[in-house]
Amino acid sequence: MYAFVKRLGKRLLYDIRRKIKRLRTEKGITQEALAEEINVPRSAIAKWETNSGVPEVSNLIMISRIFDISVDELVDDTRTIDKTEVKTEKKSDCSEYAGNFYDIELNGWNDGIEDVLIINEDEDFLFYQKPLKRKNVFGLIGKKYITSLKASKPSDIAQKDIKVIDKNYFCSKHVLVELAVKEGFIKGFFDFRNDDYQDVVIQSFTDSRVLLMFGKELDINTISKIEELEVMA
Repeated sequence: MYAFVKRLGKRLLYDIRRKIKRLRTEKGITQEALAEEINVPRSAIAKWETNSGVPEVSNLIMISRIFDISVDELVDDTRTIDKTEVKTEKKSDCSEYAGNFYDIELNGWNDGIEDVLIINEDEDFLFYQKPLKRKNVFGLIGKKYITSLKASKPSDIAQKDIKVIDKNYFCSKHVLVELAVKEGFIKGFFDFRNDDYQDVVIQSFTDSRVLLMFGKELDINTISKIEELEVMA
């Protein structure tokens, strides 16, 4: 199995993630339904789609059968899926999770969040809002660090009433930035990286970097959480 993963390489792992999610969403299949078909936990599907894991060969075969494509098409980024086989329909929501409340657990020593409303997602992040002192604050979670999303309560918020944001929302705002804490650190004792980012202002985002005011930069892949701060006038 490890030799198989090594042969695939990072690019093909990315392609598997992209293709599994694309096939699933375009077919209108939830993560739960796909997990049941393959006989794996829903969290396994979430890991595959956030690049936190890769399906075993037997699961790749099952996935290819479910979506009626070859394993080669699933893992080879030089091959494209026949558009006549999968009908593309633009979804009205911005994320399959949007409009629902979740508890989100992260891997390792990284702090998750509870009872937040998911409002959007992009390739790297899930965006959320949560109440704080009679107002909503917004944040994002690094998808690569998510191990589970558990529905916390039903939502009665209409889709039209949800404020949809992206990364650029956090530019020029005072925010808390949390960097991923590696396994093996004793949280709060040996790893002090987060101490410098309790209240910072983001200048802009690039594909790979988060640019802070006063010249500091962060690797976007090390971000586990960004949340806006309530700044007193």
